[in-house]
Amino acid sequence: MTGKRLYYLDDIPTPYRLGVQKRVADEWPGAFRLAYCARSEPGRDWTLDFGDLKPDILEGHQWRPAGQVNPFSIKWNPGVGNALAAFKPDVVILSGYVHPTMWAAARWCRRNGVPYGISCETSARSSSTSGWRWFVKRVVAGWMVRGMAFGLPVGREAGDYLARFGPSNAPMHFFPNTPDTSTIVAEAKRLAEVGGEGPLRAELGIPSNAPILLFVGRLIDAKRPLDAIKAFRRARSAEDAVLVIVGDGDQMGVLREASAGDPRVIFTGWLKDPALIAGLMSIATAMILPSSHEPWGAVVNEAMAAGTPVISSDRVGAATELVQDGENGYLVPVGEIGGYAQAIEKLLADPALAAGLGAAARATAIAQGEEFAANNLISGALAATKQRTEESLNG
Repeated sequence: MTGKRLYYLDDIPTPYRLGVQKRVADEWPGAFRLAYCARSEPGRDWTLDFGDLKPDILEGHQWRPAGQVNPFSIKWNPGVGNALAAFKPDVVILSGYVHPTMWAAARWCRRNGVPYGISCETSARSSSTSGWRWFVKRVVAGWMVRGMAFGLPVGREAGDYLARFGPSNAPMHFFPNTPDTSTIVAEAKRLAEVGGEGPLRAELGIPSNAPILLFVGRLIDAKRPLDAIKAFRRARSAEDAVLVIVGDGDQMGVLREASAGDPRVIFTGWLKDPALIAGLMSIATAMILPSSHEPWGAVVNEAMAAGTPVISSDRVGAATELVQDGENGYLVPVGEIGGYAQAIEKLLADPALAAGLGAAARATAIAQGEEFAANNLISGALAATKQRTEESLNG
């Protein structure tokens, strides 16, 4: 099985995939090539260290549909077939089934008898499986999903979603979006060992003894940050706590107006130092993520790795996969302010409960970290190449 050639075609570089891709590059038993459809998208301003990875950025075009609630844009890279032919892969990983580039790559694989796997973070919670939109999606991309050799869904619900495209006996290998949990765990430990909580609170203007509730993300309508403020201000046990909102966006004015000058609501803007965010997460009582549309949400992994329970809506993919309600966090139906407030009250009223849920959250995040994701991708790809070899010998 050595010497096999793996081509990984991704959408854009992201911090919750890059570490996994580096692991795959190091551990794959053969030649590995990573390519992206674009270097970035509007609204994505990450600065990433590729190290020795040296990915290809394919020439192409982007188009963002009108009314899109997140920065996602559709990609078309006309040269993808030539790029695949030049590399001569034995197996291909395709990031989703939406982009015309992925359709072209799947057609190339089928013409050349090369097995391919499809990663997917969409579930029935985040995208409808009925109506004309679903009908069009199945017509346009169903053939591609049904022809895959294996699936790489982020979790159970995404796997079920892939299966709805039609009959397929393709095995599923869970492939969660995940940051480098080890660095987050290490930063939380370091902060505790050096007594860094006090200086961190002082730097961000957080009172020394106030319990911290946290929101981290873009301040846009799809994230529903206003729900976090409403729930925090409704929670009866939050009089001495603070809500720290990390991020920026077009909802900032609305949020400042809603907080009505309440000194317990602290806006930090973007914090670009990952260690600072990890440290802040590690000293928070809980993180609140009330999004109405969040196919994954790697900030959930980050908070849980820091030992912080997450209070999330039931529309956040990472939360529905990782959070076990009442055991390592809380899941609340989207828009139910009272449900968020009740979860806040439970954690603030019982520090031992919050600590127990936080420890369980950290264990969950570590168990489904980069090593888990990389191993699953490699296992799926190797199994597909083995099956192809056996079929060739028997054919």
